[in-house]
Amino acid sequence: MSVEKVLLIRHGETDFNRERRLQGVMENPLNERGRAQAASVARYLQGLSIDALYTSPILRAQETAEIIGNLIGLPARADERLREIEFGIFEGFTFAEVERRFPAAHHNWTTGYLAYRAPQGESRQDVQRRMSAAWDDLTARPDCKSIALVTHGSAIAIFLGSMYALLPDTSIKNTSITSLQRREDIWEILGFAQLPHINGRDES
Repeated sequence: MSVEKVLLIRHGETDFNRERRLQGVMENPLNERGRAQAASVARYLQGLSIDALYTSPILRAQETAEIIGNLIGLPARADERLREIEFGIFEGFTFAEVERRFPAAHHNWTTGYLAYRAPQGESRQDVQRRMSAAWDDLTARPDCKSIALVTHGSAIAIFLGSMYALLPDTSIKNTSITSLQRREDIWEILGFAQLPHINGRDES
């Protein structure tokens, strides 16, 4: 047996998310709404079969994973490769502030060039390499059929951009779930950035 299904879960909300600031690897905790979101997604996941739970080591992801793990009865295992992209000098600022303070670096970043690194940060290619390595290792586990990975919005989008030519034009919101199913030799996206635990049920 090998892993047949993966759930990619974005962490709950922080104050920086609310203020639309770039967090990167900054250690910001969940706010009250973020903890409620994590509890809501945990209740939803109780109804699914999950064999292992992994998380980025960054605080907001770890807090989300611990809330989930406590409810579904699994330890949250940290994997450094699941962390958010390092935005370098952009961290702590909104994109409007980045554009004003660092116009050249902002321009270079917004070209979408995969190999570009913001000063003191990572490139999108760096993220794709480490996330792909984590994916290959974790989905090769012979003792698991379904796993959940708690990680970050940009990391999810950048990683999936290395796997698929086209992705849905949908925002990856806090505690959204992207579900992937292995079918023979390909991975198929079953649901992209979905909020089944929120839409029509809990707070939005």
